[in-house]
This record gives sequence, structure tokens and C-alpha cells, in this order.
Amino acid sequence: MLFNSVPFLIFFLIYMTLVCFFKNKWRIITIFFSIFFYAYWNIYFCLLLISEAFFTWQIANLIQKDNIYKKKFLILGLIIPLLILFIFKYFNFFIDDIFKINLQNTILANIILPIGISFYTFQAIMFIVDVYKKKIKDTSLQNFLVFFLFFPNLIAGPLVRPQSFLPQLKKEITFIPKKIKLAVLLILWGYFLKLCISNNISIYVDKVFTNISDVNSPTLITASFFYSFLIYADFAGYSLIAIGIAKMIGLNIPANFNTPYFSKNLTEFWRRWHISLSKFLRDYLYIPLGGNKRGLFSTCRNILIVMLLGGLWHGASYNFIIWGAMHGIYLCMEKINNKFFNLDIKINFFKRIYIFILVTLIFIPFGLSSFENLVLYIDNLIFSEIFNL
Repeated sequence: MLFNSVPFLIFFLIYMTLVCFFKNKWRIITIFFSIFFYAYWNIYFCLLLISEAFFTWQIANLIQKDNIYKKKFLILGLIIPLLILFIFKYFNFFIDDIFKINLQNTILANIILPIGISFYTFQAIMFIVDVYKKKIKDTSLQNFLVFFLFFPNLIAGPLVRPQSFLPQLKKEITFIPKKIKLAVLLILWGYFLKLCISNNISIYVDKVFTNISDVNSPTLITASFFYSFLIYADFAGYSLIAIGIAKMIGLNIPANFNTPYFSKNLTEFWRRWHISLSKFLRDYLYIPLGGNKRGLFSTCRNILIVMLLGGLWHGASYNFIIWGAMHGIYLCMEKINNKFFNLDIKINFFKRIYIFILVTLIFIPFGLSSFENLVLYIDNLIFSEIFNL
């Protein structure tokens, strides 16, 4: 059920009506509607979602109650969701593309990716780790299910921190005109970005990216720049709609984008782009690996690990790995430059132009459907122009 579909608008209208009339039952209503929202796409994978929710809840309870084995419960609580994510999202990629094992005509060759599995897996990890670190405790099952299943950010984020979201669920909802007005504006702006910007740009970009061999280099470059605006408008638009829907019932979901294309360096870009994912990777992967506390070499190693995994998280494809690796390499170059050379563009305007061009170029493998298309893109962009001189 897409946000920009008629069924969703009907769904949301019914949801808000029930919440308005039965304020004291809004949590139960939200859980029920969130389950229906996911089951509308696939009822069988909805059972997987619910099963993972109850597994996460049970593991968290065991961690809280048992001080002797709580680390083992933590490891189990992390391994199971990640294993499920691997099977559905990466199994075929590693078997077919990495190990070159032919699984045609087997059930394993037709594994379907459950929608939103990457997001709710990370939500489960955050909850379990925060319970283990005693950042959150004594969460009721009802409040946990609202956090884990909340339909606005269930499919594509933003990722919501349990320690900031769960305390909000202890309060009864209130409809404040000022917040509702802001929520409506956020939702309308989100729809504008998705329907008017993203959807229209995608017509041109899709036509170019699916006919790479038939277009010239300037057309490829133009489509690449358009893709930067497309992916921002699509993702930021979705995030704004999710934030606006939550705000309608008095819940705050943090911003996911903050004018990322005005960044003056790549480090700043990642503080402004997909903020919820960036903070997750920082707090739950980069810092546990050692962060930047063990010297430049370890810092660069940790950055490369995080960005490679961040690229792979977006999809099981060489293109996403290349995208993550390129970001990791340039982030490391920034660290090395800041420590030894301190070379910098003096004028902020040109810094922003440089970073926008750099990000756009790195987005090229992200926007292409396969590694073969990436090779074709590079061949058509560079080599064909050389031979035509």
C-alpha cells in the first residue's frame, strides 16, 4: 500500500477517524492498522513481521531478567534477525554472484524479499541493544508493538530510536491545532516531492538508464544529475509524509534529511543525508568498532567497513557495494587530508558545488539496475567519446 495510492488515503482516513473517536484506544488501533497495512501487501510475510516482533520482545525480557546469560541472549537476539535478513535479502546474491552456484528450478532461486525487512531488522537491533545497555526498560508489550509496527515508518523509515519514541507512547494523544497544521504542511510537501518532482523526473531518468547504449554522453550526465534530485525527492518525500502522519497524532519522528546537497564536505553530507541510518551506523557499528579513538588507520578501516555494509544494506548488488566503497574511500581521503595536508576550497559556494558533483557521480552505480549496466554506462560515457574524436 503506497502512500501515493487511493487505498492508502482511504486507510489513513479511517485510521484517523477511529483515533479521534477512541482516543484511549489509539495504541490498539495503531497496532491493528499497522498489521493490516503490511498484510495488504503480503499476509504471509506479515506473519514473519509479527513473529520477529514477539521474538525481539521476548529476547529483551530475557536480557532484563537474567544477568548471567544476558550477553548470550543479546547475541542470539542479534543473530536471528540478521540471519533472517541474510536469507531473504542476500542469500541468492552470495550463491549466484559470489560463489557462482546454479540454483535454478529450486525453491531457493525464488526467494521473495519481504518489503521493509531491512528497516524493521534494524529497529529490532536497536531495541535489543538499548535494553542490554539499560537505556530503556519496563516497556509494555503494547507500547513495544506500536514502536515496532508503526505503519508510517515501517516500510522505508525513518529509523526511530526506541529511547526517544517509547516515552512518547506513555502519554495520551492530544490534537493540537498548531501541530496538526505543521503535520499537514509536512505531508503536503512530502507528496509534492514524490508526485511532482520524483515521479516526473523518473520518466526521463528511467528512459535513459534503460537505454544506455542508445544515448550520448551529455544525456547520460544529465540523467545522472537528475537522478540525484529524483532520489532525494523520493526518499525525503516519503520521510516527510511519515513524519507528518506521526505528528498528526502527537508523535515526533526526527527529520531524516537536512538540505544534504548544500554540504561543504562528504562528512557533513552524511550528517544531513538519511540521518536516521547514518546515526544508526555510527552508534551501533562505527563506535563499537572503535570509532576514531585508535588512530588514523583504524578510523579509516572502520569507515570503510561501515560504508561497505551500509552500501550492502541498501541492496544485494555489486553496484551498492561500489557505491558504499566509493563513499568510504572519499571519507577516508577527507580524514587523511585534514590530518596531513589541510587542502581546502576557500569559498563555501564552490565547496557545495564540488560535493554535489561528487555525490552525483557516486550515485551513478546506485541508480543503475545492474553491474553490467554500470560497465555499459562507463563504456558509453568515456570510451565511445574517445573513439569518436
